[in-house]
Amino acid sequence: MDLKTKSKLDTVTIYDLMNNDFYIPDYQRGYRWTALEVEKLLVDFEDFFNNNNDGDSFYCLQPLVVFYNKEQAAWEVIDGQQRLTTLFLIINQQRNLLEQIYPDIKLFNITYQSRPGSKQYLLNLDETKKNDNIDYYHMYNAAQVINDFLKKTPLGAWRFTDKIVNVNNTATNPSIKFIWYDVTEEIENKNISSEDKFSDLNIGKIGLTNAELIKALFLNNVGNDDSEALRIASEWDNIEHALQDDTFWSFIYGKEDGRYATRIEFLFDVIQNKQQSEQNDFYTFDNYAEEIKTKVDDEKSHNPRITCPEKIVVKNLWKAVSDKFHLYKGWYDNKNLYHVIGYLRYKKRDISEIEMIYADPKIEDIDAFFVELKAEAIKSVADVDIRSLNYYDTKDHKKIYDILTLFNILSIIECEKADVRFSFDEFYKHSWDIEHVRSQTPKEVDGDGRQDWITCNIEYFSGIDFKYCEIDADGRVHYKYQEDYSLYINDVKSVGNRSTEIIPGYTVGSVCDELLTLLGTKSDITQSAVFNVLYNQIFKQDSTFKYEDNIGNLVLLDQGTNRGYKNAFFPIKRKWIYRRERQGIYILPCTRNVFAKNYSKMIFDLMNWNNEDAEAYMTEIERIIDNG
Repeated sequence: MDLKTKSKLDTVTIYDLMNNDFYIPDYQRGYRWTALEVEKLLVDFEDFFNNNNDGDSFYCLQPLVVFYNKEQAAWEVIDGQQRLTTLFLIINQQRNLLEQIYPDIKLFNITYQSRPGSKQYLLNLDETKKNDNIDYYHMYNAAQVINDFLKKTPLGAWRFTDKIVNVNNTATNPSIKFIWYDVTEEIENKNISSEDKFSDLNIGKIGLTNAELIKALFLNNVGNDDSEALRIASEWDNIEHALQDDTFWSFIYGKEDGRYATRIEFLFDVIQNKQQSEQNDFYTFDNYAEEIKTKVDDEKSHNPRITCPEKIVVKNLWKAVSDKFHLYKGWYDNKNLYHVIGYLRYKKRDISEIEMIYADPKIEDIDAFFVELKAEAIKSVADVDIRSLNYYDTKDHKKIYDILTLFNILSIIECEKADVRFSFDEFYKHSWDIEHVRSQTPKEVDGDGRQDWITCNIEYFSGIDFKYCEIDADGRVHYKYQEDYSLYINDVKSVGNRSTEIIPGYTVGSVCDELLTLLGTKSDITQSAVFNVLYNQIFKQDSTFKYEDNIGNLVLLDQGTNRGYKNAFFPIKRKWIYRRERQGIYILPCTRNVFAKNYSKMIFDLMNWNNEDAEAYMTEIERIIDNG
């Protein structure tokens, strides 16, 4: 067959490869398959032939990536040479009989740039020369494995080989196929070398995904109907564009894990029920190829006069993909469904299970669907006694995390503004800590934590940020106070509000001066006079607080914010949280509400998080979780 007539992305039978020449360039390693890999391929072929008796089935080999090298007048193999060489070694065992029975075909040739003698050695495997180089060694050993297998296979050596080649290529015989990926046009148009393409392939830049293969499969089966091909290609691009929106993707898929470079592939996998444990990389493509064959035959049997049944089949298969996308998009556009489905996907609930609930005849409308899903979401934390959870019980951490996450999500559903939504995208981008609203009494603050505690208190009163940075004309970042400590001291001592009284006997200036003195020593912060003033008189961290490690004193906070200010007093944390939000850091809505005291019934003390605040907050968590 003239392989130039094949599409850029297609499938080819072993028979299609006959009468063609292949060239293995020197940028590739030589033949390296061991007995284990050769035997596995042979056994796979044998199992396939034993379990498939008609042309509806084919065994799909990994991609054969090629470029037509005009100088060599051969197909340069960029990827797939190990399997191609192994197939040559298999067929070569029966070559004479094959070419005698089928005189019109000749076994394909393979030439190796690095070892030209390998072409001849493949034809005449000489044991005395097998140690001449590493390629000969592996070729000879592979041939021995093949020879032993062909002697034992119940199919017989000739029948086994004949089935691989499948010369007649009829619908009555199952076939072995390569996925054919011709990059000739790409190399010539972009004026790059085949070696560059090989490098791209090996670092993952060439994406032979199921999605791309399925696209080629669909478009190749619509016949000469350019308008139908254009319609599918256009809708495909629109769907992929929508799925590349991270807000939509994080809702329907969950946390991005890099599994789908082409995200429409997720829809194909759902439709074909591909499981996470599936080992076949091309499972979905194989299933679609098989389904097209089966359904085309069905169409022909029901209507023998039909023309281009493949077009009808592909049109229906594509409709299923389009319908699936629009189903998910409809859920995404519905605020209530968006939140409960997003949470269930965060909890790893299979999307197909959610679809089964949607399809249940007892679910009469969207409202009933939402109610059922909300119940499923709440069920995930239903066995948790919220009031008994304790920060220091490690078994409770996951429960606290899930309850606070669900609380944030369900709370937004109650917001009347349709455009206010929980951002699953931002949620997955960050790592979240369970953080105390009212900080625990620091038993010991040292190292960077000691400096951070002192400087964030100084900033709260003076407005001078020790971590302030500037960018010079060359783009270099300068932390001017960390680079010049004397400048920091001078600016703190020069603030305009130094004389402002905080409490009787203490001004902004006196508090900042004592903190600066503390910064210059290694003494225990908690034993200092300024700490006692801040703790007992200014921020009033009295010992009557009874919710310290209870969920009424816990929120989820991004690690960047939390680990910089975890020991800070309540109003200082609040100030930094608001600043981080202005900088574009995503603050969870209920965390923001806590520091704004939005759950508190009466607000008399903005400087402290007290028992009444914690109780009101916990009561609201219970209301949302219990009632949804």
